[in-house]
Amino acid sequence: MLVLISGEGSTDLGMCDSSGFLPGPLAFFVDQWLERRTGYSLLEFEMFRLISKSELKQRSKSLKPFSRRGKKTAAETRFFFNNARAMAQIAIECQQSENVEILAILFRDSDDETSCGRGLWQEKHQSMLDGFTREKFLYGVPMVPKPISEAWLLSALRERYQHCDGLENESGRCGTANPLKKQLETFLGKPATRDLLVGKIKHGDLAIHNITMPSMMAFKNRCDEVLNLLRIGPPEECA
Repeated sequence: MLVLISGEGSTDLGMCDSSGFLPGPLAFFVDQWLERRTGYSLLEFEMFRLISKSELKQRSKSLKPFSRRGKKTAAETRFFFNNARAMAQIAIECQQSENVEILAILFRDSDDETSCGRGLWQEKHQSMLDGFTREKFLYGVPMVPKPISEAWLLSALRERYQHCDGLENESGRCGTANPLKKQLETFLGKPATRDLLVGKIKHGDLAIHNITMPSMMAFKNRCDEVLNLLRIGPPEECA
């Protein structure tokens, strides 16, 4: 199995440079969750493949228009819907060319500098599921924090996994006085770089298993649904 991922930058799922793929903190989160079922780290075996945001954007532009009858077609939901369609098409092509099962994870913040005002979290999450379905791809997983991934990181680092649901109702990065990104950097005492956050994970300060915020649970549950479809690991051993 290959894990196809697409995020927004180095501090979520990661980035690529001349040396190859540099996983971000959320890539390690994904790997932690999958390892419950696979029994080994897919990151260590280099079984993650990053699809850049720009590549997905280009693919989205080439999509044939599709009318989502009975559903909102405003720009906010169309953005998430078309990103998922593009991701699904790339995953299917990879699946066919390499003759391997593909699990595709599409990360997008639900309230960042480019998505302020893009509807409600549930609509965005569902739009991704609808986009995967439109392309008849069964193994797509939305990874949509509410409002941004810093909420998940603060849940682990600052709140120690206690009473974290309220973080989902705080502001993302829309010019407010105390956005979550600023709160995380204030807590850390320095910029929240990829290297710093990955170091926290490797030292055991960050783990996906203890984050139970609703937007995280939506990711975990959908991921497990897809792993069941792929027959990866016995579900009864993964409670």
